[in-house]
Amino acid sequence: MLLQSSDRRRGGLGPTQLIAIILLLTLAGIGVYYWQQRKPGTDRPPLITATKGFPIDEALREATRRTGNVVFGGNPVINSSSTVTLLKNIAYHAGYCEERRNPLWVAYRLDAKEAGEKLKRPKGFKADLRTLSRVSPNDFAKTGYDRGHMAPNSAIAQRFGLDAQHETFLMSNIVPQSPELNRKVWQRLEKLEDQYANNLETIWVITGPIFDRHIQTISNNIEIPDAFYKIIFDEEKGNLRTLAFLIQQSVTGREPIDSFLTSIDEIEKLTGLDFIAPLADEIEDKLEAAAPARIW
Repeated sequence: MLLQSSDRRRGGLGPTQLIAIILLLTLAGIGVYYWQQRKPGTDRPPLITATKGFPIDEALREATRRTGNVVFGGNPVINSSSTVTLLKNIAYHAGYCEERRNPLWVAYRLDAKEAGEKLKRPKGFKADLRTLSRVSPNDFAKTGYDRGHMAPNSAIAQRFGLDAQHETFLMSNIVPQSPELNRKVWQRLEKLEDQYANNLETIWVITGPIFDRHIQTISNNIEIPDAFYKIIFDEEKGNLRTLAFLIQQSVTGREPIDSFLTSIDEIEKLTGLDFIAPLADEIEDKLEAAAPARIW
Protein backbone atom coordinates (compact mmCIF):
# COMPACT_ATOMS: atom_id res chain seq x y z
CA MET A 1 0.00 0.00 0.00
CA LEU A 2 2.88 2.40 0.74
CA LEU A 3 4.31 1.76 -2.73
CA GLN A 4 0.93 2.43 -4.38
CA SER A 5 0.43 5.67 -2.41
CA SER A 6 3.96 6.82 -3.27
CA ASP A 7 3.36 6.09 -6.98
CA ARG A 8 0.18 8.11 -7.01
CA ARG A 9 1.91 11.07 -5.35
CA ARG A 10 4.54 11.00 -8.10
CA GLY A 11 1.84 11.03 -10.81
CA GLY A 12 1.75 7.24 -11.46
CA LEU A 13 -1.39 5.24 -12.26
CA GLY A 14 -2.94 2.68 -10.00
CA PRO A 15 -4.07 -0.82 -11.13
CA THR A 16 -7.72 0.21 -11.45
CA GLN A 17 -6.83 3.14 -13.70
CA LEU A 18 -4.57 0.99 -15.89
CA ILE A 19 -7.30 -1.61 -16.37
CA ALA A 20 -9.80 1.11 -17.32
CA ILE A 21 -7.41 2.59 -19.91
CA ILE A 22 -6.65 -0.82 -21.44
CA LEU A 23 -10.36 -1.58 -21.67
CA LEU A 24 -11.09 1.75 -23.38
CA LEU A 25 -8.28 1.24 -25.90
CA THR A 26 -9.51 -2.27 -26.69
CA LEU A 27 -13.08 -1.06 -27.29
CA ALA A 28 -11.80 1.78 -29.46
CA GLY A 29 -9.78 -0.67 -31.56
CA ILE A 30 -12.79 -2.91 -32.07
CA GLY A 31 -14.89 0.08 -33.08
CA VAL A 32 -12.35 1.24 -35.68
CA TYR A 33 -12.13 -2.28 -37.16
CA TYR A 34 -15.86 -2.61 -37.69
CA TRP A 35 -16.11 0.92 -39.06
CA GLN A 36 -13.48 0.04 -41.67
CA GLN A 37 -15.46 -3.03 -42.70
CA ARG A 38 -18.37 -0.87 -43.86
CA LYS A 39 -18.59 0.93 -47.18
CA PRO A 40 -20.11 4.40 -47.15
CA GLY A 41 -23.80 4.19 -47.90
CA THR A 42 -24.03 0.38 -47.90
CA ASP A 43 -24.87 -2.34 -45.43
CA ARG A 44 -22.50 -5.27 -45.76
CA PRO A 45 -23.61 -8.77 -44.82
CA PRO A 46 -22.02 -10.49 -41.82
CA LEU A 47 -18.42 -11.47 -42.49
CA ILE A 48 -17.04 -14.95 -41.90
CA THR A 49 -13.51 -16.23 -42.25
CA ALA A 50 -14.13 -18.83 -44.97
CA THR A 51 -16.76 -20.54 -47.09
CA LYS A 52 -15.24 -24.03 -47.08
CA GLY A 53 -17.09 -27.17 -46.17
CA PHE A 54 -20.19 -26.98 -48.41
CA PRO A 55 -20.62 -30.34 -50.16
CA ILE A 56 -21.28 -30.39 -53.91
CA ASP A 57 -24.15 -32.69 -54.86
CA GLU A 58 -24.53 -34.60 -58.13
CA ALA A 59 -27.24 -32.27 -59.44
CA LEU A 60 -24.77 -29.37 -59.37
CA ARG A 61 -22.13 -31.41 -61.18
CA GLU A 62 -24.60 -32.51 -63.84
CA ALA A 63 -25.80 -28.93 -64.41
CA THR A 64 -22.17 -27.88 -64.94
CA ARG A 65 -21.54 -30.76 -67.37
CA ARG A 66 -24.59 -29.80 -69.44
CA THR A 67 -22.92 -26.47 -70.23
CA GLY A 68 -19.78 -28.21 -71.49
CA ASN A 69 -18.17 -27.65 -68.09
CA VAL A 70 -18.16 -23.90 -68.75
CA VAL A 71 -20.85 -22.52 -66.41
CA PHE A 72 -20.60 -23.69 -62.81
CA GLY A 73 -23.97 -24.95 -61.61
CA GLY A 74 -25.63 -24.30 -64.96
CA ASN A 75 -26.85 -21.09 -66.55
CA PRO A 76 -28.14 -18.51 -64.03
CA VAL A 77 -31.93 -18.38 -63.70
CA ILE A 78 -33.51 -15.00 -64.52
CA ASN A 79 -35.90 -13.79 -61.81
CA SER A 80 -36.71 -10.43 -63.43
CA SER A 81 -38.45 -8.98 -66.47
CA SER A 82 -35.18 -9.01 -68.43
CA THR A 83 -34.72 -11.57 -71.17
CA VAL A 84 -31.40 -12.92 -72.37
CA THR A 85 -30.05 -14.63 -75.44
CA LEU A 86 -27.57 -17.41 -74.73
CA LEU A 87 -24.36 -16.92 -76.69
CA LYS A 88 -21.94 -19.86 -76.64
CA ASN A 89 -18.28 -19.32 -77.41
CA ILE A 90 -15.19 -21.51 -77.28
CA ALA A 91 -14.13 -20.50 -73.77
CA TYR A 92 -17.13 -18.67 -72.30
CA HIS A 93 -20.91 -18.42 -72.41
CA ALA A 94 -22.87 -15.18 -72.11
CA GLY A 95 -26.45 -14.27 -71.32
CA TYR A 96 -26.94 -11.20 -73.54
CA CYS A 97 -29.69 -8.60 -73.02
CA GLU A 98 -30.72 -6.80 -76.23
CA GLU A 99 -32.68 -4.18 -74.30
CA ARG A 100 -29.70 -3.06 -72.21
CA ARG A 101 -27.10 -3.77 -74.96
CA ASN A 102 -25.03 -5.56 -72.29
CA PRO A 103 -24.39 -9.13 -71.22
CA LEU A 104 -26.19 -9.75 -67.92
CA TRP A 105 -23.83 -12.61 -67.11
CA VAL A 106 -20.66 -14.13 -68.56
CA ALA A 107 -19.31 -17.45 -67.32
CA TYR A 108 -16.05 -19.30 -67.94
CA ARG A 109 -13.68 -21.90 -66.52
CA LEU A 110 -9.95 -21.35 -66.05
CA ASP A 111 -7.56 -24.27 -65.65
CA ALA A 112 -3.91 -24.07 -64.69
CA LYS A 113 -2.11 -22.77 -67.78
CA GLU A 114 0.81 -24.51 -69.43
CA ALA A 115 3.95 -22.68 -70.44
CA GLY A 116 3.70 -21.38 -73.97
CA GLU A 117 3.93 -18.39 -76.26
CA LYS A 118 2.02 -15.37 -75.05
CA LEU A 119 -0.46 -14.19 -77.68
CA LYS A 120 -0.53 -10.54 -78.68
CA ARG A 121 -3.60 -8.48 -77.95
CA PRO A 122 -5.86 -8.20 -81.04
CA LYS A 123 -6.00 -4.78 -82.66
CA GLY A 124 -9.71 -4.16 -82.38
CA PHE A 125 -13.17 -5.13 -81.20
CA LYS A 126 -15.96 -6.52 -83.40
CA ALA A 127 -19.74 -6.33 -83.43
CA ASP A 128 -21.38 -9.67 -82.61
CA LEU A 129 -23.59 -10.48 -85.61
CA ARG A 130 -25.59 -12.95 -83.51
CA THR A 131 -27.15 -10.01 -81.66
CA LEU A 132 -29.93 -7.74 -82.90
CA SER A 133 -28.42 -4.59 -81.40
CA ARG A 134 -25.13 -5.03 -83.29
CA VAL A 135 -23.24 -2.85 -80.82
CA SER A 136 -20.23 -1.33 -82.56
CA PRO A 137 -16.83 -0.51 -81.06
CA ASN A 138 -17.41 3.06 -82.30
CA ASP A 139 -20.42 3.38 -79.99
CA PHE A 140 -17.95 3.86 -77.11
CA ALA A 141 -15.94 6.61 -78.83
CA LYS A 142 -15.59 9.86 -76.85
CA THR A 143 -17.94 8.65 -74.09
CA GLY A 144 -15.38 8.62 -71.29
CA TYR A 145 -15.92 4.88 -70.78
CA ASP A 146 -13.55 2.03 -71.58
CA ARG A 147 -14.60 -1.10 -73.45
CA GLY A 148 -14.47 -3.42 -70.45
CA HIS A 149 -14.07 -7.17 -70.91
CA MET A 150 -16.24 -9.55 -68.92
CA ALA A 151 -14.54 -12.77 -70.09
CA PRO A 152 -10.85 -11.81 -69.82
CA ASN A 153 -8.63 -11.55 -72.90
CA SER A 154 -5.29 -12.63 -71.45
CA ALA A 155 -6.36 -15.55 -69.25
CA ILE A 156 -8.47 -17.09 -72.01
CA ALA A 157 -5.84 -16.52 -74.70
CA GLN A 158 -3.21 -18.39 -72.66
CA ARG A 159 -5.50 -21.37 -72.06
CA PHE A 160 -7.74 -21.68 -75.11
CA GLY A 161 -5.80 -20.16 -78.00
CA LEU A 162 -6.14 -17.49 -80.64
CA ASP A 163 -9.71 -18.11 -81.81
CA ALA A 164 -11.00 -18.10 -78.24
CA GLN A 165 -9.07 -14.89 -77.56
CA HIS A 166 -10.66 -13.14 -80.54
CA GLU A 167 -14.11 -14.06 -79.23
CA THR A 168 -13.42 -12.09 -76.05
CA PHE A 169 -13.27 -8.98 -78.28
CA LEU A 170 -16.84 -9.44 -79.49
CA MET A 171 -18.93 -6.49 -78.31
CA SER A 172 -21.39 -8.91 -76.66
CA ASN A 173 -18.63 -9.47 -74.08
CA ILE A 174 -17.98 -5.75 -73.57
CA VAL A 175 -19.53 -3.27 -71.10
CA PRO A 176 -18.96 0.43 -70.35
CA GLN A 177 -16.43 0.71 -67.50
CA SER A 178 -14.81 3.79 -66.03
CA PRO A 179 -11.05 3.95 -66.69
CA GLU A 180 -10.33 3.79 -62.93
CA LEU A 181 -12.28 0.56 -62.70
CA ASN A 182 -11.21 -1.12 -65.94
CA ARG A 183 -7.51 -0.31 -65.83
CA LYS A 184 -6.95 -0.64 -62.10
CA VAL A 185 -9.39 -2.60 -59.92
CA TRP A 186 -10.74 -4.89 -62.66
CA GLN A 187 -7.26 -5.58 -64.00
CA ARG A 188 -6.03 -6.55 -60.51
CA LEU A 189 -9.03 -8.81 -60.02
CA GLU A 190 -8.38 -10.57 -63.35
CA LYS A 191 -4.75 -11.15 -62.33
CA LEU A 192 -5.94 -12.59 -59.03
CA GLU A 193 -8.27 -15.12 -60.67
CA ASP A 194 -5.47 -16.05 -63.09
CA GLN A 195 -3.26 -16.85 -60.08
CA TYR A 196 -6.06 -18.84 -58.45
CA ALA A 197 -6.47 -20.95 -61.57
CA ASN A 198 -2.75 -21.75 -61.64
CA ASN A 199 -2.55 -22.55 -57.93
CA LEU A 200 -5.86 -24.42 -57.57
CA GLU A 201 -5.83 -26.20 -60.97
CA THR A 202 -9.39 -25.16 -61.89
CA ILE A 203 -11.77 -22.36 -60.99
CA TRP A 204 -15.09 -21.19 -62.46
CA VAL A 205 -16.16 -17.56 -62.73
CA ILE A 206 -19.49 -15.80 -63.32
CA THR A 207 -19.38 -12.05 -63.81
CA GLY A 208 -21.48 -9.20 -65.14
CA PRO A 209 -22.95 -5.72 -64.69
CA ILE A 210 -25.49 -4.39 -62.18
CA PHE A 211 -28.07 -1.73 -63.04
CA ASP A 212 -30.35 0.40 -60.92
CA ARG A 213 -33.60 2.17 -61.90
CA HIS A 214 -31.83 5.36 -62.93
CA ILE A 215 -31.04 4.61 -66.59
CA GLN A 216 -28.11 6.32 -68.28
CA THR A 217 -26.90 5.40 -71.76
CA ILE A 218 -24.21 6.09 -74.31
CA SER A 219 -24.54 5.74 -78.09
CA ASN A 220 -26.89 3.08 -79.50
CA ASN A 221 -28.83 3.07 -76.20
CA ILE A 222 -26.07 1.09 -74.46
CA GLU A 223 -26.94 1.24 -70.77
CA ILE A 224 -24.18 2.24 -68.35
CA PRO A 225 -23.89 -0.18 -65.41
CA ASP A 226 -23.80 1.22 -61.89
CA ALA A 227 -21.66 -1.62 -60.55
CA PHE A 228 -20.25 -5.04 -61.41
CA TYR A 229 -20.11 -8.44 -59.77
CA LYS A 230 -17.77 -11.39 -59.99
CA ILE A 231 -18.21 -14.78 -58.32
CA ILE A 232 -15.35 -17.29 -58.17
CA PHE A 233 -16.04 -20.98 -57.45
CA ASP A 234 -13.42 -23.49 -56.30
CA GLU A 235 -13.96 -27.19 -55.66
CA GLU A 236 -11.63 -28.97 -53.27
CA LYS A 237 -12.12 -32.62 -52.30
CA GLY A 238 -15.82 -32.51 -53.03
CA ASN A 239 -16.41 -29.27 -51.12
CA LEU A 240 -17.22 -25.87 -52.55
CA ARG A 241 -15.96 -22.45 -51.55
CA THR A 242 -16.73 -19.11 -53.16
CA LEU A 243 -15.59 -15.52 -53.36
CA ALA A 244 -18.14 -12.89 -54.36
CA PHE A 245 -17.23 -9.30 -55.27
CA LEU A 246 -19.42 -6.24 -55.76
CA ILE A 247 -17.59 -3.27 -57.31
CA GLN A 248 -19.06 0.18 -57.92
CA GLN A 249 -18.49 1.98 -61.21
CA SER A 250 -17.28 5.01 -59.22
CA VAL A 251 -14.12 3.46 -57.69
CA THR A 252 -10.93 5.47 -57.43
CA GLY A 253 -8.80 2.45 -58.38
CA ARG A 254 -6.80 2.49 -55.14
CA GLU A 255 -9.15 0.33 -53.08
CA PRO A 256 -7.92 -3.07 -51.83
CA ILE A 257 -9.59 -6.04 -53.51
CA ASP A 258 -10.95 -7.49 -50.26
CA SER A 259 -12.92 -4.29 -49.63
CA PHE A 260 -15.31 -5.43 -52.37
CA LEU A 261 -16.17 -8.81 -50.83
CA THR A 262 -19.88 -9.49 -50.46
CA SER A 263 -22.36 -12.38 -50.44
CA ILE A 264 -23.91 -14.15 -53.41
CA ASP A 265 -27.29 -13.30 -51.85
CA GLU A 266 -26.54 -9.60 -52.21
CA ILE A 267 -25.59 -10.02 -55.88
CA GLU A 268 -28.75 -12.03 -56.57
CA LYS A 269 -30.87 -9.33 -54.95
CA LEU A 270 -29.32 -6.63 -57.15
CA THR A 271 -29.29 -8.55 -60.44
CA GLY A 272 -32.42 -10.71 -60.33
CA LEU A 273 -30.24 -13.72 -61.15
CA ASP A 274 -30.23 -17.05 -59.33
CA PHE A 275 -26.83 -18.77 -59.33
CA ILE A 276 -26.07 -22.46 -58.64
CA ALA A 277 -29.83 -23.14 -58.45
CA PRO A 278 -29.48 -26.97 -58.64
CA LEU A 279 -27.63 -27.06 -55.31
CA ALA A 280 -29.72 -28.44 -52.46
CA ASP A 281 -31.69 -25.54 -50.93
CA GLU A 282 -30.37 -25.96 -47.38
CA ILE A 283 -26.76 -25.86 -48.56
CA GLU A 284 -27.41 -23.13 -51.13
CA ASP A 285 -29.02 -20.83 -48.56
CA LYS A 286 -26.05 -21.11 -46.19
CA LEU A 287 -23.41 -20.76 -48.89
CA GLU A 288 -25.02 -17.76 -50.60
CA ALA A 289 -25.55 -15.91 -47.33
CA ALA A 290 -21.85 -16.17 -46.45
CA ALA A 291 -19.51 -13.26 -47.13
CA PRO A 292 -15.82 -14.09 -46.57
CA ALA A 293 -13.80 -11.59 -44.55
CA ARG A 294 -10.74 -11.94 -46.81
CA ILE A 295 -9.63 -13.33 -50.13
CA TRP A 296 -8.02 -16.77 -50.30
